[in-house]
Amino acid sequence: MSSAYIEQRDDVYVVAGTRVSLDSIVYAFLSGQSAEAIAQAFPVLSLEQVYGAITYYLTP
Repeated sequence: MSSAYIEQRDDVYVVAGTRVSLDSIVYAFLSGQSAEAIAQAFPVLSLEQVYGAITYYLTP
């Protein structure tokens, strides 16, 4: 998987082009929220970016 959806800034992983941390996406995902619900909670993110972040997290 390409890391095109995630970038590292100052030791923090964020969704590329945003200030939304990967931790925020992962926490919501592990809490049982769907990708659609996460995208609604973070209006700056597209559904594609949410899926990309989740895939980045799940890919070893």
